[in-house]
Amino acid sequence: MAKALREIKEKQSIVDCFIVLIDARVPLSSYNEDFDLIAPNKPRLFVFSKSDYANINKLNPILKKFNNENDRCIVVNLKKNNSRIKIISTLNKILESKRKKDKEKGLLKPRLKCFVIGMPNVGKSTLINLLSNSSKTKTANFAGTTKSLQWVSTNEIQLLDTPGILMPKLLDQDSALKLVACGLIKKDVISDKEFYYKIVDILAKNNENKFKELEIEYHMDENGKYSELVKYARKHGFLLKNKEPNIDKVLLILRNKILNFKNIIWD
Repeated sequence: MAKALREIKEKQSIVDCFIVLIDARVPLSSYNEDFDLIAPNKPRLFVFSKSDYANINKLNPILKKFNNENDRCIVVNLKKNNSRIKIISTLNKILESKRKKDKEKGLLKPRLKCFVIGMPNVGKSTLINLLSNSSKTKTANFAGTTKSLQWVSTNEIQLLDTPGILMPKLLDQDSALKLVACGLIKKDVISDKEFYYKIVDILAKNNENKFKELEIEYHMDENGKYSELVKYARKHGFLLKNKEPNIDKVLLILRNKILNFKNIIWD
């Protein structure tokens, strides 16, 4: 990731605009502020992906952080075709002055270049495939699919896909947990048990309604949290052959529920 960030910095002089993808469920935790240092004077389009999973009402106040004279932000579901029109339309507005200058230089059909950057699994390859009407870039539902820099051409824009870039250090443990809960960090970095004990604190504090969907009661202490796992297992019949509760199965079920939460903002 450090190598990818260095390569982007080295190549930033050849691009006209940055497309920065951010997961709408974690609009602050999934934003790498190192991006601000790459080319602060070049325009950026912040694309908040996975709008179908996010609570838009809670997201709107956060968007003000990303809207200014030089930058724009839009919220989209990259699985919807109308997102392509929305993204291209916004890019055209951002790059209108650049196109005008190119035409004054005699370039009738200038091909503009954009970097596509963001954290792993936020939707970079999906966006590029959408804009280019192709499946040239590999996509998958796990972090770390794109391994190297690669150009993809559309009719008027060249897009540079990049490997997902994480912050060099995640000093805030809560932010790291939120990223795991959204699949932006690989799930195997933390066990199901440790994830459960820590994420329920964040849920109960910031998303009480979503916490209720887990069908458990909140306890601050670990003994109380474990007792809820036992109750859940017995209630739903997740038992081992000796009739003891299958805690591992319950932990996996709860983790998958959290990963698939909709109408949520973690930040």
